[in-house]
Amino acid sequence: MVLALGTRLNPFSTLPGYGMDYWPKDVKLIQVDINEARIGLTKPVNVGIQGDAAMVAEGILEALGPDAGNADRGAREAAIKTAKASWAVELESMETEADVDEGITWNQRARDAHPDRMSPRIAWKAIMKAMPKDAIMSTDIGNNCAIGNAYPSFEKSRKYLSPGLFGPCGYGFPSIIGAKVGHPDVPVVGFAGDGAFGISVNELTSVGRQGWPPVTMVVFRNYQWGAEKRNTTLWYADNFVGTELDPVVEYAQVAQACGLKGIKVKTPAELEQALKDAVDGQLNRKETTLIEVVLTQELGEPFRRDAMTKPVVVAGISVADVRA
Repeated sequence: MVLALGTRLNPFSTLPGYGMDYWPKDVKLIQVDINEARIGLTKPVNVGIQGDAAMVAEGILEALGPDAGNADRGAREAAIKTAKASWAVELESMETEADVDEGITWNQRARDAHPDRMSPRIAWKAIMKAMPKDAIMSTDIGNNCAIGNAYPSFEKSRKYLSPGLFGPCGYGFPSIIGAKVGHPDVPVVGFAGDGAFGISVNELTSVGRQGWPPVTMVVFRNYQWGAEKRNTTLWYADNFVGTELDPVVEYAQVAQACGLKGIKVKTPAELEQALKDAVDGQLNRKETTLIEVVLTQELGEPFRRDAMTKPVVVAGISVADVRA
């Protein structure tokens, strides 16, 4: 039995991927959604309920007995605790991105090209050391932010703003501005890669205006559209088209030109200190700070490994086929 409360049950999260078939077989489904058009759209339902997820959940709980869900609860809680502890140990051991596909050497080449730069995972570990426990954070789409999704954890709800599976490029910066408007006394920190940040960089001219609340924005600078480049390294033999970003652009200096604080960091220690200072400035001096973090060009897993294949040669082509 699956009780789907307010989830779209979209194909990204229900179709097989990465060698795993997430959706259980021969399952009975109760789907609850405030939008009746979503019910049964992607999976056949046994019971469809149109309504607010919280109100429906409360109604279901009222109809259940006081012992509902207690069967094997201790064993299930223990299994979850063990799995989480095992994942925490594995995550802590990761410092670089592996080349797991046969014949693909991109990540090793990226490290060799710039051995002095931080890897994305080293950067995220430094970030988590400096992040306030009560902070609201946002992330954008992109490879470095996808890698970072594994690191934060939250003790309260409504603390993590993510583009999810909608894929809105440029989401990280404006969403954290909105979070600060809604919660002016809470520290907020946004994250984006340099590709996605370029979509919303113009908002630097907004947050510098009088009366706007201060925010902290972290921009990962690896000089590429990472998600698109990942697909190219795996399936298109490094035939990069439109993936490279201008290396002479200095986002920290752009922030300074907008009357904000801008700092460029290259080491974990610099990043950790810069983030602590930025949050302190946000809370105590009404300062908006952009932190530009220089990284290697290592790339994590693609978003849809199951949706891509190498091109199939249908017919040969030669220069002789092209007319002058």
